[in-house]
Amino acid sequence: MEQTEKNKISPLVRKAFLRLLPVQIFEIIVFAVNTFVDSIVTSHFLGTDGVAAIGFFAPIATVIGITDMLIFGTQILCGKHIGAGEGDKVVSLFSTGVVFLGAVSLCISVICLVFREPLAVLLGAQEDIAGLVAEYITGYAPGIIGQVLMGMFMVFLPFNNDIKRCYSGIGVLIVSNTVMDILFVGVWKIGIIGMGIATSCSYLLSCVVMLTGCISKKKAVYFRWKDLCFGRLPEAVRSGLPSLMMVIGCTARGFVMNQALMSNIGTAAVAAMAVQSTVCAIVGAIPMGCANAFLTMGSIYYGEEDRRSLTNLLRFSLRFGVLLAAVTMTMLMIFSGLVSSIFFAPSEEAWEVSRRMLLLFPCFLVLSTVTSLLLKTYQLQKKTKLVNALSVADPLIMAFFSVALIGVLGSDAVWLSFPFSGIVCLIIIAVSVMLNSGKFTMSVSDWMKLDADFGAAPEECLEFSVQSMEDVIKVSSTVIDFCHKRQIDERRSMLAGLSVEEMVGNVVEHGFRIGEKHNVNVRLAAKERLIICIRDDCRAFDPKSRLEQFKPKDVTKNIGIRMIAGLAEEMNYQCTAGINTLLIRV
Repeated sequence: MEQTEKNKISPLVRKAFLRLLPVQIFEIIVFAVNTFVDSIVTSHFLGTDGVAAIGFFAPIATVIGITDMLIFGTQILCGKHIGAGEGDKVVSLFSTGVVFLGAVSLCISVICLVFREPLAVLLGAQEDIAGLVAEYITGYAPGIIGQVLMGMFMVFLPFNNDIKRCYSGIGVLIVSNTVMDILFVGVWKIGIIGMGIATSCSYLLSCVVMLTGCISKKKAVYFRWKDLCFGRLPEAVRSGLPSLMMVIGCTARGFVMNQALMSNIGTAAVAAMAVQSTVCAIVGAIPMGCANAFLTMGSIYYGEEDRRSLTNLLRFSLRFGVLLAAVTMTMLMIFSGLVSSIFFAPSEEAWEVSRRMLLLFPCFLVLSTVTSLLLKTYQLQKKTKLVNALSVADPLIMAFFSVALIGVLGSDAVWLSFPFSGIVCLIIIAVSVMLNSGKFTMSVSDWMKLDADFGAAPEECLEFSVQSMEDVIKVSSTVIDFCHKRQIDERRSMLAGLSVEEMVGNVVEHGFRIGEKHNVNVRLAAKERLIICIRDDCRAFDPKSRLEQFKPKDVTKNIGIRMIAGLAEEMNYQCTAGINTLLIRV
């Protein structure tokens, strides 16, 4: 049995983050990949005007992202409820979000279809390109509900430890969109409306695949008509408000940049901007994916008031995210010419503009990773003033920089605006940290700005890891000694020792696989109540479900679990990203 060092990052924290990160990145990339495939097929079969039309459409795709406000707000609240062991609230809030988002996305579809031609003009498209934009909207609009609900399911399936279904949905989306793009445009010559139809169908198919993972009552998160709680939606909206601020800023940025490039440079620059939007949406999945993976586990740790795990999760997320962003930035710069050649021939003006763009704008990746993780930390704590302000200010700073300097720097002003805005936002956060802590500091815990009374103090916590049955034998006495030092009454001290010994013993005996290394972490927090948290990466095992499998008269089965469940004040189990968490309150 090994006691956990204060700043040592738990293997379980690392493992959960690294399991969540790929699916969170793919969740974001998958939307960009559809646009990427559309852009490639369009450039080869419909030419530069077709690519420009998709570029003009980008602000509408951004507006659809307004639904992320409710999705991420609901994710934060549900994560906290999971950490607090409030399963019914999770199901109710998730179900309400699905119903509301379905209704909203249908309204967006109708508006886009009815006003497609005015929208094309409003977006800045002119003459023939405006017609292409309107056609693309016609095909794209019917699939908006699939796009929105797919995003919802992608966020919540990891709470059910159903990451494989996320990947299945992603595979269906990419393959179906690619095949239908080629058929509709390359073979059947339907034109740009075929691009929109292919995208719509692929989103709807993927949505159906993921929906099947959220209908079983055996899951932690599932859809249920009963007990819809529309009164909780305002709270979810407030939690996810930064997403709306980002949508507003990005929509304005896209419009301003397209207008500035069209007026000062021409169609080639707008086409390059469409490529930038596609590439940025893909590589931008790194900072956003890191932030969302952090948010998924961080919301649970926050609900548990586990200060140490939350801090170590952010610390590891920053280290890994910055490294991944730096590598991606370097690769984009090295292969800038090759990437440009995917969209344009080297003889075209748009090729040179795109190559130049890929040398300049990727510098924002590292800055964005750090900023995104910090803002998610503040969002968890409902410290939203700075988060909301920077969410809308970041893209607006880019737009201002672009317009102010495009006359001097040309299209380079647009590409350089991305790292410039990242630097400004990070400086603003640094100033807020200094004001909050009263000093200049580089400590991760200080930059998190957690309230002083959040979680148990170090002296109120006991954390250790268990590797074998020999360690289990020592568990009970270690826990009881800790409780005595915290002046906890004898009954609860004995119950705590017995609970940890019984439950950890079950994990080691039945959860360990021969030939595999496993981690079992135990955390006790004695603040207002005594809370025991047991985390492991073994086979999933829900003690409460096990009890329900046997009849009450069968008293010989699982007697230890029965006794703990009967004596403990509360016992809750959750499996997220392959990490089992059992919370016991005594």
